[in-house]
Amino acid sequence: MAENIFERDAIRNIQRYLRQLSLENDSAVTIPVDGIWAEQTRRALMRFQRAEGLPVTGTVDRDTWAILKQKYDESVALNSPPLKLDLFPRNIYGGEYEMTLGESGFLVDTVQYLLGELSRLYGFPDYTPSGTYDEKTEELVRDFQKKNGIEVTGRVGRETWDAMAAQHNLLLESEE
Repeated sequence: MAENIFERDAIRNIQRYLRQLSLENDSAVTIPVDGIWAEQTRRALMRFQRAEGLPVTGTVDRDTWAILKQKYDESVALNSPPLKLDLFPRNIYGGEYEMTLGESGFLVDTVQYLLGELSRLYGFPDYTPSGTYDEKTEELVRDFQKKNGIEVTGRVGRETWDAMAAQHNLLLESEE
């Protein structure tokens, strides 16, 4: 029984790899990932072996496995979305970080960029980032907080950051 479970898992992996590679080839037929070695899986494997210049046997030997795994890993790396970067600082000593007047640096630049991008939604007039968390930035943050039901402080804490980031991501998705 245990051997059968391991065999089905191995077949599922082969099917998953072949299916991933079929997404890059419009003429390839996608196969189910069900752990059952059926004719459809064997034919897909033979197409793969033929395309890679391997002996066309319909079975997975060491060379076929190595190339299949390599091609799968390359395909996943190429077609996966980029990793997201969490820019907002975490206060490891407790409490919550809040961006306030006079600060500068990458995080301020990022908040100002977000405000500029969100100006399409909120109509922030003639906003030009200054590189410093200045009165104009604070005013726009207050406006953003008010329109989003966030406590109006003019400072960017985690709640304000998350709301700005979520709305920016929605804008990006709507443009795709």
